[in-house]
Amino acid sequence: MLAVFKRCVTVAIGGLLIGTSSGCEDTQGSTASPPDTPLTTLEQGWDQQTRDTMHHLGFGSRMLPYDWFLHLEQAGSNTLIRDDAFLGKLGFIPANSTSQNPDALPVGLSKAVDDQGTTWVGLTCTACHTGSFTYNNQQVIVDGGAALIDFPTFEDSVIKALEAVQKDPQKLKAFTAKVMGGPSDGKAQDKMQQSINARLVQLQQRQKMNHSDTAYGHGRLDAFGQIFNAVAAGMLNIPENARPADAPVSYPFLWNAPHLDLVQWNGSAPNAGPGPLIQNVTTALAVFGTADVQNHSGLTGYPSSVDFEALGTLQENFYKLKAPAWPVEVLGKLDSQKVAQGEQLYKENCAACHKISQRSLNEQELKSTLVPVTEVGTDSTMVENFLNATSKTGAFEGRKQLVYIGNTFGATANTIDLVVNAAIGAALRHPLEATVDSVKGYHKVLSASVNTKPDYYKARPLSGIWATAPYLHNGSVPTVYDLLLPPEQRPKDFHVGNRELDINKLGYQTTAGDNTSLFDTSLAGNDNHGHIYGTDLTDAQRYALIEYLKSI
Repeated sequence: MLAVFKRCVTVAIGGLLIGTSSGCEDTQGSTASPPDTPLTTLEQGWDQQTRDTMHHLGFGSRMLPYDWFLHLEQAGSNTLIRDDAFLGKLGFIPANSTSQNPDALPVGLSKAVDDQGTTWVGLTCTACHTGSFTYNNQQVIVDGGAALIDFPTFEDSVIKALEAVQKDPQKLKAFTAKVMGGPSDGKAQDKMQQSINARLVQLQQRQKMNHSDTAYGHGRLDAFGQIFNAVAAGMLNIPENARPADAPVSYPFLWNAPHLDLVQWNGSAPNAGPGPLIQNVTTALAVFGTADVQNHSGLTGYPSSVDFEALGTLQENFYKLKAPAWPVEVLGKLDSQKVAQGEQLYKENCAACHKISQRSLNEQELKSTLVPVTEVGTDSTMVENFLNATSKTGAFEGRKQLVYIGNTFGATANTIDLVVNAAIGAALRHPLEATVDSVKGYHKVLSASVNTKPDYYKARPLSGIWATAPYLHNGSVPTVYDLLLPPEQRPKDFHVGNRELDINKLGYQTTAGDNTSLFDTSLAGNDNHGHIYGTDLTDAQRYALIEYLKSI
């Protein structure tokens, strides 16, 4: 199916649809303290208004009713879940109050109203794709960078907080009054109890089906595993379709992504035609989005929570995003002699797979290099989970794989095919908006044929790589220096979540703290072997290559 994805989806949507410094604005009314350390922004092609929009624009994620989130206390504490210090320990980046973010929620949390008038808090793209580092008491935002959020702990904290309200009549009474903005009676509390019960069932089921024996920790998520479960087990209501979401990968950086021929760590998704739209719809569905695939035919589209107008804005602005240049004013000047030496080492050891992109070009067509897993030698869990995921089709049985065209679903199918069908069906429910999004998101990219069995990992241009630690697809190597060591000499365990930049080894500091999680490379899915390119360099050569990587 993947081999015809580009052609068929283009027909299905492109044809059939047509035919039929951060937070510097007004801070009045903020309910949270602004960041203690002023945030420095880098020149990446976004002005402050665009940045604020991207940091908080909802696109269909519905985690909790918005007022619940504002007033929900942590289990066993009077401290709010939305407390900046608490969320900061989980890797969220604090933000000031703006028109887009009136209650000063952290970067990546959104406020949006659904068709029934309910206001929701949800996650948006920048929750997972905004980086930040500190150096010499300066904190710097890296837009489109790899986030360090600990998503499972965040989700678990919200669930435990709701369970505490559910079980304690006094907490329920106080919570109901705060949400209502005044005293609550027994009837209001009963209604709140029912609403909490219903929401808890959904969140608990989601958490259970995405269980992983290997903890994600800061900066990782099994995105494919969770979207596969969301559609195949959750939306189809077939619990036995759930598979452990146990292949966590680092959140990829997004600059240059819209210019590539292929995206995803395994290069499984072409970027031509409406490809970006389909990918972004699946992302919205994965992070607490909804779609009714059981009670509606794909021919009329699946009702969903996806905000297609917002998706168009997100796609358009991410195309404008540029890789961050090494900020000399913050991190110091580069050694020009080492940069020149490192450039030659890059050509000899890296350039065959990692092409060079031009930061100054607004439009460019970039090609990914697909390296077989057997050749690159890195942990294969993510690739294997993708290839081996099959599910019962349930309500999809008898429907066309690509809604209007393609083979007909039998009793079982590759799970990725079910996900694509759900995304196309959600788009078909909003033909005008989806068409506009496809037009907005259309940019000329190199065509790419997609293997039906993508048993490889994608190598991409390394512009801005200095700001994207940890390294390898599963985040199993803390610094570039460590990546250039033979695998047996790489750290066996280290802490993730510390934002202080190590400008010598090029990565984050790995010391333990109350905002870090331990990465154990002996656990399943955490292998730090493979990628032995450049591992025979001398120490002086390693540092020269690192100096060059800072410059691109």
